[in-house]
Amino acid sequence: MAKRTYTSTVRAAAAQETHAAILKAAESLFVERGYVRTTVAGIAERAGVALNTVYTSVGGKPAIVEALAVEGTEDEEVQAALAAVHDTNDPAEVLRRTAESTGAITRRHDAILTVLFDNATADPAVAAAADQAVKRYRDRLRVIAEHLVSLGAVETDVARTEQVLWFYFGQSAWKTVRGFGWSWADSAAWLAEQAAASLLGPKAQEAQ
Repeated sequence: MAKRTYTSTVRAAAAQETHAAILKAAESLFVERGYVRTTVAGIAERAGVALNTVYTSVGGKPAIVEALAVEGTEDEEVQAALAAVHDTNDPAEVLRRTAESTGAITRRHDAILTVLFDNATADPAVAAAADQAVKRYRDRLRVIAEHLVSLGAVETDVARTEQVLWFYFGQSAWKTVRGFGWSWADSAAWLAEQAAASLLGPKAQEAQ
């Protein structure tokens, strides 16, 4: 029984490594060649696996781009960031942590997020993956919005608060400030300040 368990564990680990290698290869090719010009055969070659392995491990291009989108918005860092936000009852600190965490996540997954949004009109599968990535991102921001509202820190409801958070911490906001040549740290500090100015009520502003 122990031997079978060990064998099963080894196989699961190998399958996970193969899956990760395929996604890494796909991401690099999507960035280099674009989604349309990248083939599943090319992904298999870059990952060093058989063509059939790509299909059995992940799937075709639509499944691959969806898996990459999920990886970019549902990794462990996202959960850690949400936990950190809920650890503080200081509204300004909530926004600072939100800026830092969304910046770190955007930086970590910048390549695939760019592929998704730049190629959304090229293929329905990419558009669907991009839409789902945005939904998952905004769902996380809504949790933060609910926290701010529960603290009595904002003068807007949850929906409006989430929209303001998306305006300042969404992918387009990060792309804009980074396009100015600002560092990640400077970008995070500025976005947090602007979000605080827009969201926090007079009492919260005076307490800073």
